[in-house]
Amino acid sequence: MSVDAFKLAQEIRRRFEEGDARLPVLPEAVIKVRAMVNDKDKGAADIAKVIATDSTFSTTVLRIANSARFKTAGVEIRNLSMAIQRLGGRRTLQLMTAISSQIHLAVKDPDLQALLRESTQHSLLVAAAAQHLACLVGSVDPEEAFMGGMLFDVGVAAIICAVPEEMAACDDQQRHELLRQLHREMGGRLLTYWEMPDAFIALASHHGVEADDRPRENLIDVIDAVQFLLAGTGHTPPFDVMPEGVDVLHFPPMKRLGLNETHLAAVEVELEDGFEELAGIFS
Repeated sequence: MSVDAFKLAQEIRRRFEEGDARLPVLPEAVIKVRAMVNDKDKGAADIAKVIATDSTFSTTVLRIANSARFKTAGVEIRNLSMAIQRLGGRRTLQLMTAISSQIHLAVKDPDLQALLRESTQHSLLVAAAAQHLACLVGSVDPEEAFMGGMLFDVGVAAIICAVPEEMAACDDQQRHELLRQLHREMGGRLLTYWEMPDAFIALASHHGVEADDRPRENLIDVIDAVQFLLAGTGHTPPFDVMPEGVDVLHFPPMKRLGLNETHLAAVEVELEDGFEELAGIFS
């Protein structure tokens, strides 16, 4: 079936602007934890009780808290209260939102399911590498970089959920072109709707593009540097276009972060093990 990509892009924007888009909804557990994080009378035990009611969240939060990227001093995290004390309430909330962006989406069309899997796999790669790069450069919190890697392409899910029938009617080339066009704009709108911190909204809205209105945020530079590195190792970003013919150390985000060959080599070594670990957590 032929689809007018320009008209569909207009329709997606209209639905977002008029509130008609079927946006991915945060699970009830996330909404409850958000309220608790803002309540000084609630603590880790209260948050743990809420998370325990959702098997997906409880399992995934424990796996992540015990993963090499979050566990400190080799101490095993044995229960949800320990995990939340380790991560902190606000970081736990952000983590639950990141988990929601990856595994709480249900679409029936197999082609759209494949697109969501493609987005998830790329986000996992970026999250693993971004956290490691942040550890090396020191100007971005590594856990924030991990969350950023999980969330920066959330606009892909937003668009697919907003117009699933129309996206299903597109061919593969049209789908990717629409997602490249709109995923930043719609990702920023979705994270605003989810009331995420400004740093993540700016990341979703401005990654992958050097423009005058791009915020000079190190988190955005870390994600873009990682995507550029991935493109150089054969993992082409599916929804962002990386510049060609640019030496890696002269790529603007790399220069702003002050990266050198040692940093790049360390990130490449991390990629395979980090991705496998995260893929196991979210399987």
